[in-house]
Amino acid sequence: MNYSESPPQAGEFLRLTLGFLAKHNLSATPVNYTVWYEYASGKNPKLIQAINQMLENKLPLSSNHVEALYQKFISDGDRMVISRLLTKLNLMLREITSHVLETEGDLSAHGQALDKLADQMKGIHDFDDVKNIIDEMLDTTKAIIQSGSRLQTRMKVSSEDLKQLHKELEISQKEARTDALTGLTNRRGLERRLEIERIRARQNNAPFSVIMLDIDHFKAVNDTFGHLVGDSLLKGFAAILSSQVRRNDLAARYGGEEFVILLPETTVEGAYVVSEKIRNILCKKEWGIKESGKRIGQIKASMGIAQYKLNETGNQVITRADEAMYHAKSTGRDRIVIHSDLRMHSTSTN
Repeated sequence: MNYSESPPQAGEFLRLTLGFLAKHNLSATPVNYTVWYEYASGKNPKLIQAINQMLENKLPLSSNHVEALYQKFISDGDRMVISRLLTKLNLMLREITSHVLETEGDLSAHGQALDKLADQMKGIHDFDDVKNIIDEMLDTTKAIIQSGSRLQTRMKVSSEDLKQLHKELEISQKEARTDALTGLTNRRGLERRLEIERIRARQNNAPFSVIMLDIDHFKAVNDTFGHLVGDSLLKGFAAILSSQVRRNDLAARYGGEEFVILLPETTVEGAYVVSEKIRNILCKKEWGIKESGKRIGQIKASMGIAQYKLNETGNQVITRADEAMYHAKSTGRDRIVIHSDLRMHSTSTN
């Protein structure tokens, strides 16, 4: 991020940032520091709103939660991809526009459409906007081809380039919504899918549920065996989750050692069955390091379940599952907790 405050301002923001880190028992990692500096400086309204809401609801602000805030409100990954795509689009638009200007005949309407597209590009912020621009450029090039002008050959080439860029956009979208380590959907992809399921739930009055999972004592694995072993464990855990979901379900890495399973058209009872299957697999599995033969032992997880309530946001149903999961953590770990307005109960074979 770029900051332009004066040294006295920067010093005050630094003091506040260190105070926040100490208050929430967080180490001064680059991610933790950046999130709280942005919060202290007051320059990121959406981040401030999210943190204030968590504080008001007395929700924990662990390193995993701060990392999730960083990915959602600060990380520039999507913007870098979009910027690259827009550069290509601008070059194509200039080329098409120059061809139109060089051509005799009445193509003024197409020229106006191209000028309008150039203006629209200035306000693009997400993948959907890029897709809409590509679709409009394709429509314009097709219209020019159908006009019978001498530009037909050139426009066909431009049209093929746009179709290729459309494919590149789809690949970029998939990469931007995929966790690089585990191959699962990342938080951005989960949030997009949550919005789709919320629309379906309202239209069809069909329930859906989410399971929040957190690997128990994961820090101890990293501290004892190293981060490479920890990464390998995360990939193995992700593979177990993938093996237990249906085709239309979604397994996602939420951040750190936290995962989410989204179960369309599923009540909390159905989600509990899925959770128990995962729990049983973990109880029977012994983990080890292939290269050295060292035993890690059993890896277990705490799980929280919430069923979507009509008209609540995706963040709200995730928050309720998160609260249930933390209740499982605080009452002994290796548990499954169901969150509801009336009761919270847990089960364990400990």
